[in-house]
Amino acid sequence: MNEKLRSVIKRVKVKLAVEPDSIIFGELNEGNPEIQLDSDYYKQYMEFLKEVNGGRCGAVDLWSFDELYMHQSRVTDYLGGTDRWLEVGQVLYEPLVIEKSSGQVYYFYQGYSDRLGQTLGDYDYFLLNYVFGRKYEELVPDAHLEEWYQFIKGLGLA
Repeated sequence: MNEKLRSVIKRVKVKLAVEPDSIIFGELNEGNPEIQLDSDYYKQYMEFLKEVNGGRCGAVDLWSFDELYMHQSRVTDYLGGTDRWLEVGQVLYEPLVIEKSSGQVYYFYQGYSDRLGQTLGDYDYFLLNYVFGRKYEELVPDAHLEEWYQFIKGLGLA
């Protein structure tokens, strides 16, 4: 995990802790330094789970390590199945996955399971830009009306 992302996560955690309504729009769990997955392509994801073991960021749900294996059934429908993809969360109830061979993050929209979508970058890039940044608007319709987006804008992140 790069230092910029680590700093953003710490800042968001502090602000969520003092925001009385944060339970409605966002939550970042305590990290779990004990978890391991053997793959260089999961390195950024594993570092994230060590800092934040899952969470909810508006319309983006990020699975905790304990939830991870319960959420792999949807990727069996995608080209290459679980040999190719690891579902790490969801956006508006649609799978958010890491391609095992590259470490790139993808978001599969309903009805497009047979077609590879555009990458959202590696996991650090995805978090910085699509979860904690301005590109959240590209994932979530009417994001400007959402409390999570207003929260990250108030922090100067979006």
